[in-house]
Amino acid sequence: MKRRDLLAGLAAAAAAVAIVPPASGQARRLAGAPRTYRYASSPGVDPDLQSLDLYGAPGQGRPIVAFIHGGGWRIGDKALAGAGAEKARAFTERGYLYASLNYRLSPAVTHPAHVEDVAAALAWLFDNAAAQGGDPRRIVVMGHSAGAHLAALVATDPRRLGAHERKPRDLAGAILLDGAGYDVTTQAPAVQARRGFLGDMYEGAFGTDPAVWRDASPVWQVTAASPPPPFLILHTPRPDATRQSQELGQAIRRAGGEATVTLCRGKTHASINRDIGKPGDEPTAAIFAALRRWGAAPA
Repeated sequence: MKRRDLLAGLAAAAAAVAIVPPASGQARRLAGAPRTYRYASSPGVDPDLQSLDLYGAPGQGRPIVAFIHGGGWRIGDKALAGAGAEKARAFTERGYLYASLNYRLSPAVTHPAHVEDVAAALAWLFDNAAAQGGDPRRIVVMGHSAGAHLAALVATDPRRLGAHERKPRDLAGAILLDGAGYDVTTQAPAVQARRGFLGDMYEGAFGTDPAVWRDASPVWQVTAASPPPPFLILHTPRPDATRQSQELGQAIRRAGGEATVTLCRGKTHASINRDIGKPGDEPTAAIFAALRRWGAAPA
């Protein structure tokens, strides 16, 4: 598939993060120049795909928000405006450190490579938080669209952080923005049956094996034996996002966890992410209220 066709499909389907230009020079200055770190090294992989950008002035014991970009598990980048300096500004000006993560992309890789990279990036943050002026006890994972799926999966499946001797509950919280892939076992067969762009996107990321779909589904990974951190699940009126957000919230609560599921009226799949940090933005207010409630706000 040509890149222009891929971008057109993303816009038409509203299934992944809106592709926006890189952050402006002014946004970079306001957020501060990021410090880039490589969190993993896989043979033959572009180092940038396994790196993160860390924003924020060095301090002492700052909470950290780790953001995972969307893009249908196949495009997107940590430096785009919806993930990079413009998003960072909303957090750094309030006293947070902000990390924007890259990860390997499909179709070059399939599940579980994406979430394994996210887990490795979070493990790097846990191990290096103090040296960077952050607090390893107050790391929150956040994602939009495909990134919301990956944030949910790393915060519910104990195997992913367990590979780094960590557990989901080590995270202070998880914030999800308009994901629709929390139960791949229902979403993948539905879109693959229709073929087209969405079918190709899910097949490229998760294949056609129902066992892999289940393994990739956060709703099937939540257990009381490995409690997840508290969740804030924000979604737009998109039917799939609404249904899957509610299902994930119910699964977390059944396992004894905390999950707040909120419909963000008047938001689109793109604007729920793009508008974070704007004055009067309701999702922004919900996010910072949750961070305070979880004890993950600056002193």
